[in-house]
Amino acid sequence: MPFQPTYHVPPERQAYTIFAAPESGPERIGMLMLHGFMGSPASSRPMASFLAEHGITVHCPLLPGHGNLPHQIHGYNRHQWLAEVEEALAYLRKQCDQIFLTGHSMGAILGAHLATLNPDICGFIMLAPLYDLPDWRIKVVAIGRYFMKWFYPLKSKHADRKIFLGRVLDYDPTINVNDPKLQDWLVEASRLPLDALDEMRKMAAMGRKLWPKLRVPVLIFQGGSDPAVNAGNTEKLFQKLQTPDKEMKFFPQVGHELMRPVEPIHRKVWQKVLEFIEDHSESGTKRERPLLSGGSLLK
Repeated sequence: MPFQPTYHVPPERQAYTIFAAPESGPERIGMLMLHGFMGSPASSRPMASFLAEHGITVHCPLLPGHGNLPHQIHGYNRHQWLAEVEEALAYLRKQCDQIFLTGHSMGAILGAHLATLNPDICGFIMLAPLYDLPDWRIKVVAIGRYFMKWFYPLKSKHADRKIFLGRVLDYDPTINVNDPKLQDWLVEASRLPLDALDEMRKMAAMGRKLWPKLRVPVLIFQGGSDPAVNAGNTEKLFQKLQTPDKEMKFFPQVGHELMRPVEPIHRKVWQKVLEFIEDHSESGTKRERPLLSGGSLLK
């Protein structure tokens, strides 16, 4: 049974399935969207609607502990996240004949897990895939989680305040983060559970073992101004891929949310994703192109 949160999750951040337009024809192509750590299905809904208009059914599960503020992830673990995406894939298989995967940030590792277990996956798209932790200090959570429950980024001199306030605003855009009366509340609202951070660390380590095992076609998008995922690490990931059909698109001025309308290049990302699906599906508008040589566009 899909994860049923016992805490509040706004409608736009809940799991969704957007079915392909009826006029798209009898061929059933599906995309499984997987959001990242501290993210939610809200990040992929606009692109999912675009793909559905072009004949692709899209399903995105809600990872346990997600959908609310970051502190809600306390008590959940990577095994629950993996189980959730496995169930989501089983659900999409009942709706569609051909399956593609898209993973954002930590969601790319979840996708890699599915792709290595299911060789019939038609293609795998990664958006700002997590390779390693953005800050080496996070690695101390392996021990620190047993002595401390919370990390308060707004109290830290080393944390990027904008990133964590952004997580609060993503949950509720109406919040005025500059309101003096809300500052104490914001410190609590943006706190991170150390056990969840350690689960993310373990997921990153898991991903580094999975990347060389991938054999499905892969398309990667990475921004050069991404505060969460280092572009150099994405290049390392790209080089570890053993599949001969791989490509990476690099956007120097783009941040972490490449597929969201907040980024001016989102339409290019959506179109390239659609072309990738068309090229690698058994039907549809295939283009006659030579097999990609595996060259990276990260220069």
